[in-house]
Amino acid sequence: METFIHKYRPKYFKDFYLNDDLNDLIQLLFAVNSINILLIGDSSSGKTCLLNIILREYYELGPNERFSNENILFVNNLKEQGIQYFRTEMKTFCQSQSTIKGKKKFVVIDDIDNINDQCQQVFRNYIDKYGNNIHFISSCTNAQKVIESLQSRLHLLKLSSINNENLKKIMHNIKENEKLQIDDESIDYLISITNNSIHQIVNYFEKIYILNQPVNIELCKKICSNIYMKDFEDYIIFIKSKNLKKGIECLQKIYNYGYSVIDILDYFFFFVKRTESLTEEEKYIIIPYLCKYITIFNNVHENKIELTLLTNNLINLL
Repeated sequence: METFIHKYRPKYFKDFYLNDDLNDLIQLLFAVNSINILLIGDSSSGKTCLLNIILREYYELGPNERFSNENILFVNNLKEQGIQYFRTEMKTFCQSQSTIKGKKKFVVIDDIDNINDQCQQVFRNYIDKYGNNIHFISSCTNAQKVIESLQSRLHLLKLSSINNENLKKIMHNIKENEKLQIDDESIDYLISITNNSIHQIVNYFEKIYILNQPVNIELCKKICSNIYMKDFEDYIIFIKSKNLKKGIECLQKIYNYGYSVIDILDYFFFFVKRTESLTEEEKYIIIPYLCKYITIFNNVHENKIELTLLTNNLINLL
């Protein structure tokens, strides 16, 4: 059975929600046969997906055709490969001609901001030397970690995260195709907890498909989060009512499910930012204190007794 991630991954430009200006620019680069691109965007912007679409469109491949290793060099795990890789394997690849008449070869580097400056310098030199034979496309999250001389040789395309309107179109398309029974409130909830990550949403939809039953907001909250958010809602009620015993028992129950203290704090931090059970003023009070606990657990120690101390402190704060 084909997974939802593979099934609904965009294969062509028409499937990818790209704004008109970027789409026109990419089409222009195709027309002049100069596809040297640096895609800049956060983790949910679809950089890697767009890289693959560019390759598929350029070589006019079918939706299930594989990329040719003879014409495309994917460079990954650059921290381990080091500069020697650029001076040997990549050089050999760049010196040979494409096996497809009228087409250039591609060097594809995902997360180029993870490469050190020396490696980027070698890569820049290869663009100058082999540009008549090779297209160079890459992606990064932090453009400040890409050297200026390399940026000047690439067309910089900034991708923003998909907006809620387009995200809902994708979700409703999957909902209709797979005949999923999920209400609009649950769809809005999924968008809020995934930070507009299509990858996470599609995974949750596959979970709902496997469940094979109608999903309302209560069930959605239970199955579409690692820690049941209702437990945190109850915890907030106990904190506000100054019920220390019940508050401690609530976090202890989550801990007994097998979650570590830092997991509980991370998810509680996520919950606090998005819940409507707390006012903005209450969030402003809780979040700095919660961050202090998370920092201590990450840098110093982790002990479940701290959950009790946190509960007591939050009761005193509120």
